[in-house]
Amino acid sequence: MTVLTHKRAKVNGVTLHYVTAGRGTVVLCMHGWPQNHREFLPVIERFTDQYAFIAPDLRGFADSDKPYGGYEPKTIAQDMLALLEVERVEKFHILSHDLGGPPSVALAYAAPERALSLATIETPFFGLDFPGYVDPRVPYWHLGMHMNMDVTQFLVEGREEQYLRHFFRDFAYNPTAVPESDIQQYVMQMRQPGNLRASLNHYGYIPQMAAQTAELTRSKLSVPMLAWAGRASFGDHCFDCAKAIAASAEGGVIEECGHWVFEEKPDFICEQLGRFWAKHS
Repeated sequence: MTVLTHKRAKVNGVTLHYVTAGRGTVVLCMHGWPQNHREFLPVIERFTDQYAFIAPDLRGFADSDKPYGGYEPKTIAQDMLALLEVERVEKFHILSHDLGGPPSVALAYAAPERALSLATIETPFFGLDFPGYVDPRVPYWHLGMHMNMDVTQFLVEGREEQYLRHFFRDFAYNPTAVPESDIQQYVMQMRQPGNLRASLNHYGYIPQMAAQTAELTRSKLSVPMLAWAGRASFGDHCFDCAKAIAASAEGGVIEECGHWVFEEKPDFICEQLGRFWAKHS
């Protein structure tokens, strides 16, 4: 069992809870909704003898502060740069999932000389414009609903377990892939005071997310990029977007896999990440 060190730091006006583990070149992990740093444990456990992991609960989630603003990708990127300063990290890889993806792209653009690589797993990309691009708000009903934060909070509060269980089962290829113990952890998190309201801001800020991503991606990203998605979830979207924005992009589509890649296909994604990080370390 990997030993995690739990820490807190005041960065960019918010206090973030984060965990560290391992040794070597740093991998900064940026999670999605409705998860937290725990979603990266399958990767952390596989690589602690080769890499040092920093995995925060992003603003609005779990044991980090839950402010009423500051959910733009560029602001969250500044949270991460300040956290890296606390940990005295110069060079680092970035690993993100889901809505942790857009701010991870902003971070790579903000620190192109320091970021060794960017791996975006099952990330929705907003604000792009290339032949064949489809805004994720079109095929995924919950994005538009969650943007209406007050209505979503009104409907979900008191039903957090039923609602999250729907996502962990129906957004997976294998409905039993996410362990029951993890589901209970995420339900407990979502019931913490302010967590549902604050975490929904990551959807409420999608218009700003789209605008900032469009602005950033006017120039090609120089940081090498890896993008994988599950066939039963985002499919070609992630790799197609990576090829559109990055000068160097690798990745593809994972068969018999849904949204929860680290839980559904841990061996495959760890093999791909290990190869990618070794190439760019």
